[in-house]
Amino acid sequence: TRADLTGADLAGADLAGANLTRAKGINANRVTPLRILLAQTGTIRAWKLVTKDGDGPYAANSGYTPIRYEVGTNYDCAADTDENNQCSCGINVATLDWCIKEWQDGYRILLVEFDRKDLACIPTGTDGKFRVHRCRVVSEEDLVAIGLKESK
Repeated sequence: TRADLTGADLAGADLAGANLTRAKGINANRVTPLRILLAQTGTIRAWKLVTKDGDGPYAANSGYTPIRYEVGTNYDCAADTDENNQCSCGINVATLDWCIKEWQDGYRILLVEFDRKDLACIPTGTDGKFRVHRCRVVSEEDLVAIGLKESK
């Protein structure tokens, strides 16, 4: 908080969990590759990590009312747009590698889609997670196909 990072080379730094509130001199374009999403048009796809019941795995600890995600359903909610908040309210979606790193036995990974205008926030220095205001759950990933489980 309140760090002056002017001139600091943060390329390759893992800022996940960092509190960047009131930090000065951060160029988000240098430390946030997911800003590529800002240049996209039309429908964009990402992934959503959920529990076996379809809830976000961190929602219960956040104080927010969990959303139960189901394939074929559209979701809409208010989302925090502050790029300094790594994790906050909204529909938190991510890259597939982020979901795989955070996955635990019993979790599911959903494919979601949204439009560029639905993008709420790409946190500065994110490790793969970002927030949208609305999305549609397209399908559920096959955990064997993406290498998380072995075929029986």
